[in-house]
Amino acid sequence: MSQGSFVRRRPREFDGTSSAEQAVFDATEQLLVDTSLQDLTVAQILRGAGLSRANFYHYFANKYDVLVALVGRVFDQSYGEDAPWASTPGRDRARQMGSSLAHTLAMWSEHGAVICAVIEHMHSQPAVGAAWQRMFARFVDTVTEQVRFERESGRAPDGAPADMVATLLVGAVERAFYVSSRGLDPRLPSVGDVADSLRALNEAAIYGGRVAENIADVDPDAPPVAVAAVAMAHAEEGLDSDTAQGILRAMSELLVDQTLAELSVARVLEKAGTSRASFYFYFRSKEDAFVVLFRQAAAQIVAGLSGMADVDRSDPTALLAQVGEWLNLEGFAGPVIRNAVHEWPRLPELRAEYLTAMSAMESALIAIIETDRKRGLSPDGPPAEQYAATLLWAIERAVAGSLAGEEHLEDLQSVTGMVGMFLYAALYGRREG
Repeated sequence: MSQGSFVRRRPREFDGTSSAEQAVFDATEQLLVDTSLQDLTVAQILRGAGLSRANFYHYFANKYDVLVALVGRVFDQSYGEDAPWASTPGRDRARQMGSSLAHTLAMWSEHGAVICAVIEHMHSQPAVGAAWQRMFARFVDTVTEQVRFERESGRAPDGAPADMVATLLVGAVERAFYVSSRGLDPRLPSVGDVADSLRALNEAAIYGGRVAENIADVDPDAPPVAVAAVAMAHAEEGLDSDTAQGILRAMSELLVDQTLAELSVARVLEKAGTSRASFYFYFRSKEDAFVVLFRQAAAQIVAGLSGMADVDRSDPTALLAQVGEWLNLEGFAGPVIRNAVHEWPRLPELRAEYLTAMSAMESALIAIIETDRKRGLSPDGPPAEQYAATLLWAIERAVAGSLAGEEHLEDLQSVTGMVGMFLYAALYGRREG
């Protein structure tokens, strides 16, 4: 095991190499291909590994303990001594970072089920979250050092704090590969579809734009962006009664100080001053009610992104102002979005609504990209559909991290400013080769 091993620090003297541990790892990974971690049982792992219950609990406390150790093994095997942090900042590290993306692509292709399980439970299982953050932080530190080196060498412009930029980029890789591995976005049907877009986003974030040749002159007479209207319903029929609206209002107020996981129906009823029978007349569960709240908040978010079509995008100030409107999470929309970005991977009904909102924003951004490339305002790059999807998932992950208070992303206002500059550089930034 290498000195920089990702394997968890265990209370026992086990190093993950015994035949029993390896059997558990192999069985768990195979089972996760077709079974969610939430539905997976220790009994299933035991049958797959051919072990007794006593043998399993000699090494692991539960299935989450297995996942923590298993993902460490995956990273050790995927990167080994070729990890980008194995060299000092400079051109060699820059090349290794490019190689690292290839390692990551291979890792997700082979072990995607394991990493997806980690991402889906990192907010609900502290041990899983801590393990993922250790790995995440290693990449962030490495990219941060390289960004600082590029700036000090005069090859990259100053901008947002290097560690914030690095966190954005590492999160972009995480989210884009997760979405494509799970088949959640038809515009990113496989992990191989995100690599070119991620490289272009790295160029934009670090260097302020992409190398672009044969740039056409800007055509001021080009037709405006045609953004198709996307209907995002504000509420279903039958939910306009005072009772239903009172329940939703009480829930949105309570979510300011509590997470959806912590919130109980009883607490909502107390706040709303209504009965349990009334609640279940309108909603099947607290998650069902939350989906309605999210749909209302999502309509505002989608409209904010679509508003980019109406501003002068040749003016960075106008575009950045619209980005600020798009990501304005003041009022009760903020707590709703905060819970949604953490819960959507594991709640099927919320996931469907979340992906609908993301698809609507992708459609708007695709229209903008295609129009501005034709105008000569934006340089060519990866296919517009893949590029828009990867770009928006990168931004979604940065906002999710900020709302979760992740390191380097704690200040949402600063993150919003960085996202605006990143979006402008990704769409319109040019640099010499």
